[in-house]
Amino acid sequence: MEIKIPLYNDIWMDNAVENLYALLKDFDDEIGMDINKETLMINYESKGELNDLLVNLVESNLFNLIVIEKDRKTGEKKEVKKDFILIQEGKKIDGKVAFKENIYKEPKKATSEILDLIEKDGKKTCVMCGKTFSKPYKKLQQATYPFVTKIKSLGGVRTYKDGEFHAFREYHDNFCPKCYLIGILEWLDTRIIYRTFIKEKKSVIFLPYFDNLKDLIEFKGEYAPLLNKSERYSNIRVNINENKTERTPEKFSTLLCFYEKFLMDIESENVVGKDWAIMEIPLGSVKNIKLRILNLTDSTLSVIKEMSEEDIRIYGELINQIQFYLNNPKGSSVDFETTNKIREKLSKSILVDDFRNFAKTLVPRKGGNVGFLKENHAESRQNLETLIYVWRLKKMGISKENLGSIKSVGNIIAKVSKNNLSLLYKLDKTRNIGEFWGVLREISRKLIGLDLKKAKVRPMALDELIHILKDNEKQWEEIRDLLVVYSSMYYAIGSRGGEKE
Repeated sequence: MEIKIPLYNDIWMDNAVENLYALLKDFDDEIGMDINKETLMINYESKGELNDLLVNLVESNLFNLIVIEKDRKTGEKKEVKKDFILIQEGKKIDGKVAFKENIYKEPKKATSEILDLIEKDGKKTCVMCGKTFSKPYKKLQQATYPFVTKIKSLGGVRTYKDGEFHAFREYHDNFCPKCYLIGILEWLDTRIIYRTFIKEKKSVIFLPYFDNLKDLIEFKGEYAPLLNKSERYSNIRVNINENKTERTPEKFSTLLCFYEKFLMDIESENVVGKDWAIMEIPLGSVKNIKLRILNLTDSTLSVIKEMSEEDIRIYGELINQIQFYLNNPKGSSVDFETTNKIREKLSKSILVDDFRNFAKTLVPRKGGNVGFLKENHAESRQNLETLIYVWRLKKMGISKENLGSIKSVGNIIAKVSKNNLSLLYKLDKTRNIGEFWGVLREISRKLIGLDLKKAKVRPMALDELIHILKDNEKQWEEIRDLLVVYSSMYYAIGSRGGEKE
């Protein structure tokens, strides 16, 4: 029996083709398969043998859909369906998950019926692959294609009528059995990166996409060791050889964490994916999925890679070291909810190459300020310096010596802002170079009232900054943002009792 599967140019279905290839290859390395950039061809001597293989494949990988947990009341172990999986389940039987989908409920019967239908040609045209077929095995549902929705903005490009694009209609009956088989088996994919947030009642999954199957197969195969398929809430391992998984605050921090692991812990990266579909799947019965496409630039990947070459884990040893400290704590000195929001914003800023937002996120705010974990403070500050150098200074052509002048002025701003943050806020909000010069003049005037010896500042740094600004006037916004970063960090140090520059 021969089954030809094309590149769909569809995020879900192409990952599903890759998954089917990986599952078959893992199960039977001798199976006849040909793969190229645009097609997967499966050749098997008989339909019966292929059916037996698919049955074994489903049964032996069914545990990829579930995790084992202890019941809170009885303490007994029970199966729990992973939160992001969109296959309906019935009432548990003896603590075991009972899926309603036939291929997971009765795989032998289901795969036999599907293969019979695949062999027959007909007059119907599949909305997914465009090929003709005789009869659907099931109508199109979210279980086989999660983007099926009533919200037009999510379906988008699949149906076209009267000059307008429409969403993919749920329960569409022009859905061929081959596409059903491929789509429904994608849930067995152990290379889907996921993170579940119970409090926010959602899961987030990440699917890479390429314009060819070969690169997709290679990339997913390379990062597979980073993931632990047995955990419920997160599958990115803290350490590649351990089962414990990361507890990242949100989607961008999860992806940044992934890249840190991929570039530092995988020995050879022949293919580095940079295009992602990020799907937010609500927990509960209503499944209006949110989709975000993220295309990382070569420049962003270069920054993360260069940090890893400096032996710095950009998430674990920098972003995850940042906290929001309260000014007048009556209990905990750290606001953990705000801390998570800040870590997420900083992660997003790095991934979308937005240094302006990165700087703004570090500005002190009502009730507290941003600082590093005390026990790793010195190392974290050095890691921030390295990030700023590889992310901004190298591109700007500003030397590390000139950065020293910018840092010193940041220290001055932090000191004169000790009891009044208006100057730091004004600096952050400057909209043009005229306003920026105005803030620098105001800083100069504030210096007159400052006890320089006690404050441990270097007034000459302000003159040096003026020269840097005159030589790099077109980059005044970058210089402003650098000043915002260092002013905020020195302010945080001062607020927590440190006085060293």
